[in-house]
Parts: sequence; structure tokens; C-alpha cells
Amino acid sequence: MKKITFRLLLCFLALGSLIYAQTLTENLILDEELSAIRAITVTKKATFSDLCKIVLIHKGELEKYPTDEERCARLAELGIYDTKSVDYIHLAPLKKGAVAKAAINLHGLEKTLLFQLLKWEWYAIQNAEALGLMEKGSNTWDELSGEELIIIMDLALAKAIEKDGWMKEKNPYKEFGFDSYQDMDKKTHPEPQIQPEQPAAEPKPQEPAGTPVK
Repeated sequence: MKKITFRLLLCFLALGSLIYAQTLTENLILDEELSAIRAITVTKKATFSDLCKIVLIHKGELEKYPTDEERCARLAELGIYDTKSVDYIHLAPLKKGAVAKAAINLHGLEKTLLFQLLKWEWYAIQNAEALGLMEKGSNTWDELSGEELIIIMDLALAKAIEKDGWMKEKNPYKEFGFDSYQDMDKKTHPEPQIQPEQPAAEPKPQEPAGTPVK
């Protein structure tokens, strides 16, 4: 009996350690993302490595790629931005054209015909202006701060969420608390309950003719 109790105790301790380790890992991931965002926000001149971090934070993949080189390679792999053409990602100043292109590709936002065909950053800028991600008159080679980078990417995310809401088919019956017309009809016009049949009353026996009345 003592051996069984001891084994159960070990099992509970192991399970508790596993849950604690998982929670600790999740907190570390969150802390890593928050630390990256804080560091980028105070950066006066954003670099391409900052762009790669923000993109993977939006995708929930930052913890999967521990180095900036791997993160930027992931962007190229996903077709979000060709970082292979960028030398010294930690030093190369980030340009608005690159941010516009990455933001639109990342969140699958609506693209102009010229941007779809040519994929030039100049057309990405025009596209981003039309979507309200950047102010009018932006230049492809304009540098930007870390805070500006975060604002643009957040606007792109908000635009994607808004677009997702438009694309979903709305259920007109949800407004009234029903899932469908059949559900509404069933709840507003319930079927009449069938009363159980009452047994017919047995006829009283008739007295034979000529019986004197008492």
C-alpha cells in the first residue's frame, strides 16, 4: 500500500512539474515578444532585422527562430519579402517600400493590379497609401523609426481583421438569437402537445324493462 501511495505521489509531482514548465515556457515566449517590441519602439532608425521580428511576432513564430538571420530567411521562405537581397540585416536601414510590401504580403491585403504584376516597392507604397497604412506622398527610400514600423504593421493587421469580417457570411437570424429559420420557426411556433387519449366511459347497464322503480 505504501509503495502504491509513493508511486502516485511521484506521478502527481511529475505532472505538476510538466504543467509548470509549460507555463514557464509560454511566459518566456511572451516576454521575448514584449522585449522585442519595446526595443523596436525606442529605435530611432529601424533595420531589416526589426522588420523580421515584427512579422514573426504577427505570425506567432518568433520563438521558433532564435536568430535574426533565421527570422529573415523565414520571410523569404514565405514570400513576404526577399531578404536574401539585403546585406547586413542588422545594419541596413529599413525603407518604407520594404515595409509596405511586407505588410501587404503578410496580411494578404488587397493589391493593385500593377503591384500584383510587377511587385515593385514603388507600387507597394501606392497600394499602402490607398489602404491607409501610410500617409500620402511617402517615398520608397524613406527611412523610418521603430515606432513607425510598429504602427504600420498594426494598421495592416487591423485592416486584415476588418477584411475578414467583410468576407464572412452574416447570419441574419443571429441578431434575434436563432441559428437558422428552422430554429426560429421551431422556437416561436412550438408544435402543439398531443394530449393522451382518455379512456371512453363505460356505458351504464340498462335495467330490464318492467323492473319496478325504487
